[in-house]
Amino acid sequence: MNEKLYLFNPFMIKNLSEKELQTIYQDLYKKIISDANTMHDYSTNIETYANLIYICGEVIARLTKDLIELKTKIEINTSINTTEERKHWSESNDAKPPALDYFKALATRMSQDDIKLLADKECSLKRFKNAYDSIEHLINALKRKQDSIKYEEFGGSNSWNKV
Repeated sequence: MNEKLYLFNPFMIKNLSEKELQTIYQDLYKKIISDANTMHDYSTNIETYANLIYICGEVIARLTKDLIELKTKIEINTSINTTEERKHWSESNDAKPPALDYFKALATRMSQDDIKLLADKECSLKRFKNAYDSIEHLINALKRKQDSIKYEEFGGSNSWNKV
């Protein structure tokens, strides 16, 4: 057998660029047998989809890391900017400062670009999670097809083992 399920080494895949992952994904996708009609074709497609799902999982991991880092950056910058805005206000005004929410709003406005980037990354993460789930469902459907073929061809779910 030429199984390529372990084609991707989890210790090495993290070193691949997004472009390289994209190329590998596209190359694998081209290997899908669109008119699968034999057990071997179904098995080949299941193997290919398993590799595609692995790549999606890698991208999900990367996006999750990016999200965590970006959320942390926004929180830190918002805290710093809130403090600085409040300090600046206190230095230039003698009156009692406005509520802290006022300064948090100003600080949040300063992080607007990062917040938009966060939203974009969250959308990308959602797309890859949906792709991952869809491929997983497809793999399960192909396995059920294989089981039904075994049942139809060999007259029972376990009788094919006796052949």
